[in-house]
Amino acid sequence: MDYKAKREQLDRDGFCLLESLIGEDMLERLRAVTDGVIARQEAAHFARNRAQGSLIRVTEDPFMARLIANPPILEALAGLGFSDPKYGSGFIISKPPQSPPLFWHQDARFWNDPISYTPRTIQCFLMIYLVDTTPHNGCLRLIPGSHLKRHRLHDALPDAHEDDLSKADDIAHLAFQRAEGEVDVPVKAGDVVMGSARLLHAAHGNRSDQRRTNITLWYYPEFAKLPEPIQAYLADTNWPPEWYAENRDLLAPLRPVYEGDAAPITLNRKPGPQLR
Repeated sequence: MDYKAKREQLDRDGFCLLESLIGEDMLERLRAVTDGVIARQEAAHFARNRAQGSLIRVTEDPFMARLIANPPILEALAGLGFSDPKYGSGFIISKPPQSPPLFWHQDARFWNDPISYTPRTIQCFLMIYLVDTTPHNGCLRLIPGSHLKRHRLHDALPDAHEDDLSKADDIAHLAFQRAEGEVDVPVKAGDVVMGSARLLHAAHGNRSDQRRTNITLWYYPEFAKLPEPIQAYLADTNWPPEWYAENRDLLAPLRPVYEGDAAPITLNRKPGPQLR
């Protein structure tokens, strides 16, 4: 894999595709694990998250620690120049058959700090797809460069984490429509899409008759180089104690730790006028 070109694309466009990163044996195990976790959810969970399909924390199954610390993932991050990443959180996002699209949003939380207006990758998602995914069954849509350049959606969208959007009560809403400059990112099972939390992204609806599952993991690829108020906030990450204890050997090197005395940053999900 040409990591130099991938890193250049990540910095420029806000995303890159890491092909065939997850092997078939791991994929098979992940399919079984996620199917089991999804089956345990109550109907209210799916009604509340129609746009996502599901939004289940990976901490519901101890096996997920093996994915978080999966050597191919950590080797790819190192190849991109991120040799000491830290893990934040993760979700099983599984769109059932004949389900609506996911709304446009960006997931950045640190717009109060000047670092958010630079090409630095502060926080990134790794979307791990368990099945081949196209526009027909719910592939990712994104707007390249929107992590660094203002798009009209930045000012037109409500808070992307509002309940009404997640419930997909009104799919005629602007948040679900085609957007200027958007591109599709179709993938094969085992591919991983890496992207900046600041990147505007969405997903097509699943118009197929099969479930479409991805596992989205969040990392801080250069945690030690982040401003101290951001480190202070992230060090308070509340991982379930039993889940962490059961997987301590795998997860301890990936846990954000801050020993300074800076106050945690105040979160802000909306970019300021510095984003132009």
